[in-house]
Amino acid sequence: MTEPTRVLLVEDDPATLRALALQVRATDGFELLWATTRYDEALHSLRQPLDLLLVDLDLGEASGIDLIRACRQWQPEVRILVISVLGDERTVIAALEAGADGYLLKDSSGGSFSQSLRTIMAGDAPISPGIARHLLRRFRQPGGQLRAADDTATLLSPRETQMLEALAQGLSYKDVARRLDLSVHTVGDYVKALYRKLRVNSRGEAVGLALRERLLSLEEPPP
Repeated sequence: MTEPTRVLLVEDDPATLRALALQVRATDGFELLWATTRYDEALHSLRQPLDLLLVDLDLGEASGIDLIRACRQWQPEVRILVISVLGDERTVIAALEAGADGYLLKDSSGGSFSQSLRTIMAGDAPISPGIARHLLRRFRQPGGQLRAADDTATLLSPRETQMLEALAQGLSYKDVARRLDLSVHTVGDYVKALYRKLRVNSRGEAVGLALRERLLSLEEPPP
C-alpha cells in the first residue's frame, strides 16, 4: 500500500487551524502529523520527515516566509502550499521566491481544498484564480521575449515563454498539453529545459525568479 502523505499544518488562528485540520484528515491518502499555531513549534516539526507543508504567512510576530525558507533548506523535496488571506503583489512574490509551490487564498479554498492537496502532491501548482490573474498580468509583455535570469543575451524561446506563463497560471501538464496541442511528455520536456535555462528546480522558483528579475511587464497587452 502507498504510504500516506505526511502533512504539517501551520495557522495562527485556532478556529481556522481546526477547520483546515478537519479537511486534511478527511482527504484520503493524507495524514496530518502536526497542526500548530506557533512558529517555534512548526520550526521544530520541520526537523521531522514530512511530505507537505501547509502554511499561513501571517503568524503573529513571525512570518510564514521564514518557515518556507527553512523548509527549503532542511527538506528541499517537501511540497509547500501557502493558504493565506494575503494576496497582494509583494506577498505573493515573496512566497514564490522563498520556494512555495502553490498559493491559495482562504476565501477560495473551500470545497476544492482536498483536490488542491492532491494536485500539489501530483507535481502541479494549485493557485487561486485571483492570484493566477495577478501573476499573468506580470507575464504579458507586448511583443517581447523573456530574458534569462543570468542577464546574458540568452532569450527564452516563444514555446518556453508559453510554458512559463502556464506555470504562473497553475495549469497542470495535462491542461498545458491540451491548450498547446502537445503530448504531456513533450510538455514535461519543455518545462525541464526551462528549469535548466533559468537554473531553478521548481515551478515556484521559476515564477519567483522571473518576477524578481523584472523580466515581466506589469501592463496588460493592448487589445
